[in-house]
Amino acid sequence: MQLVDKLILLNRFLRFNKLHDIDYTDELNDHKKHWADQSKAFRDKKLYKEIDTILESIKSLNIQYKDIIKKIDVQIEQLLRKDENTIIARDYDMFSTLKPDLELQQTRESHLASDFVREISIDIGNYSDWKYPGLELNPSTGKLTRQMLACDPLYVYTGHVVDKDSVKDKFNTFFSEKRLLMYDDLDALPQGQFGTITNVLTYNFWPLDPIKDQLQKVIKLLRPGGYYIFTYNDCEYEPQIDFCNNFASYNTFTMMSGLVKMYGFDIIDSRCMNDTHSWMIVKRPGELKSIKSSGVFVQEGK
Repeated sequence: MQLVDKLILLNRFLRFNKLHDIDYTDELNDHKKHWADQSKAFRDKKLYKEIDTILESIKSLNIQYKDIIKKIDVQIEQLLRKDENTIIARDYDMFSTLKPDLELQQTRESHLASDFVREISIDIGNYSDWKYPGLELNPSTGKLTRQMLACDPLYVYTGHVVDKDSVKDKFNTFFSEKRLLMYDDLDALPQGQFGTITNVLTYNFWPLDPIKDQLQKVIKLLRPGGYYIFTYNDCEYEPQIDFCNNFASYNTFTMMSGLVKMYGFDIIDSRCMNDTHSWMIVKRPGELKSIKSSGVFVQEGK
């Protein structure tokens, strides 16, 4: 059995086991109370005592059943952790040898479902504000860059593979020349200034250590109260485990939420669409403040 197929199967076992973890405690207690109350009307309580004994036996069996399920789950989780370590090690090898180019970036973008693009566009737009600068970390061809139009100014990180002309083409000449700022060095960006930072389709293909390094930089770039929106491959959903077949990296909500909390972020929202596209909205603790009283007017069109 292939490693990814095994991970899918083990996760499926754990998920379905929860559906069969029955608990009759409350129901059995109700039955015990019913028969105990009724027995008060009779001197001969022999049959009622037999019923009570049977109900106690059922409760004991139910407890044994639940305990065995827990032991089964522990065995499965141990196997799962072992296989997770194997596939994570593979992700590091793939990350160190694979050098993405524009064609690969476009291929990855082509797998984004239209309903996901629509939903994350809404989120990016809702968290973009003219009062604060914005930063897009992985613009690629600029598919989602325009959703940050409200940010003033808007920065674009070009340290990854980026089609700069395609990104600029999403805006009119004034905005692309005066309000759209491109940087190829995260450390050169203004620290503690950004109200919103977005990152789509980076962490889906990165192992954990590079994600850790970037999270440490991102929280320093954000203002107190600033938001970070990013996608990742959440393998707590079965279809996203399947993406690990030499396409995406292995990650989970449990692992990702642990990382963002470790580096000081608060989790605002975690979302998944169709079990295939996952993203998280986190923030730097604090209150987002600005001294701006009005935004820059940007004329639409070319």
